[in-house]
Amino acid sequence: MKEIRFGEFSVPLVDKVIKQIKKKVGVPTAQTSRSVISGVCGLAVRHGAMERNPVGEIEHLEGGKSKRNPRALEADERRLWFEMLSSDPKAVEADHFDLTVFMLGIGVRIGETLGVVWEQVTFFASEVAITHQIVRARGEGLIRTKTKSRAGERVLMVPSWCVAMLRARFVQGVRLTDPVFPDRLGGFRDPSNTRRSFRDARSPVGSELRRNLARALKECRHKSGLTQRGAAASIGCAQNRVSLMENGRVRVEVDEVERILDAYSTPSGPRSELIDLAAEASAPVAADAMAWITSHAFRKTTATILDDAGQSARQIADQLGHARPSLTQDVYMGRTAKNPAAADALEMIADDLS
Repeated sequence: MKEIRFGEFSVPLVDKVIKQIKKKVGVPTAQTSRSVISGVCGLAVRHGAMERNPVGEIEHLEGGKSKRNPRALEADERRLWFEMLSSDPKAVEADHFDLTVFMLGIGVRIGETLGVVWEQVTFFASEVAITHQIVRARGEGLIRTKTKSRAGERVLMVPSWCVAMLRARFVQGVRLTDPVFPDRLGGFRDPSNTRRSFRDARSPVGSELRRNLARALKECRHKSGLTQRGAAASIGCAQNRVSLMENGRVRVEVDEVERILDAYSTPSGPRSELIDLAAEASAPVAADAMAWITSHAFRKTTATILDDAGQSARQIADQLGHARPSLTQDVYMGRTAKNPAAADALEMIADDLS
C-alpha cells in the first residue's frame, strides 16, 4: 500500500493487502497489520480525511497458530512448589512464597498484586480492593496506574489462609500507603524483574553434580573471553539460560554441553571430563517438573479450582478481572458484585501451603 492516498483506500484493496501479508509472512503478522491499518484509517476518519474505515468490512483472520492452553498446578505440584520456595534462599529473599499465596488466593495478575497497598486490605471483612497495577512506562519508570479496564476494578473476598499471610506481614509495621509487596527499599516492585526472579525460583539449584558442572562451564566461558551475552549469541540461546546454567538451575543435556564447549573452544582434555560430568549431572531432579510454571499459572490454577467447585463462568470472570467469560458474553454484567463463594472454594487448598 505504498504511496496510496487515503481517498484510494477501499475494502478490496485492504483485503488484498492483508491476505498477501498472511500468505507471505503468516497470520499473526497479518493480524497486527490489520490492527495498524485500522488504527490509521480510524484516525483519518475522525479528522475528515476518509468517510469510513474500510478495515471493518474485511473478514477477521482465522487459522493462526493457537496458543498453548495455560496449565493449572495440581495439588501435588502446589505442594512441591511451596516446598521449593521455602528451601531456596533466593526465593525466600525475593518473597515468592507470600506472592504466590496472594496470587493463588484471589487470582490476580502480577502487576495488580504489586500495585496493592495496605489501605486496600480490609481485614475484618477479609477483602482486598483491586484498583491499580504497576507498569513500566518509557521515560517515566515504574508508575502505579488504574487497571487496564473496568473489569479489572473489583473487590475480592480472600480465603483465610491468604488473610493469615497478610496479617503476618501487616504486624511487622507498615504504613497504609505502603505496597503490600515492596521492593528492598520499600517502594513498588518492577513486574518484569519479579517475573524474572520467578523464573529463577522455578529452577532452584539442583544436585551437587549440576553445581559442579555449572562452575566448570562458567570457568570455560571466562577462559574463552566471552561475556554471557556473547556466549548466548555463540550458542544460540537466551542470555538468561546461560545465567541459569552457570548457577546450576537448569538441566543441561550432553549435546548442549558439547555445543557450549565448541563455542568456548575448550581443549580436548577438559572437554572430555566435562562431557562425562554432564552425562551424570543431566539426571532429572524433582525441580525439573516445575520448569513450566509462570506467574500466569497461578491465575489459571485459581480459575480451575473455582471451576471444579461449580462456580459459573461469569463468577470466575469477575474474580479474575476479565471483561468477558467468553468471546460472546456481555462485558459489563455484574462488574462490582462480590463473590463470597470464591473464597470458600479456595479454602480447600490450605493444606498445600504446609
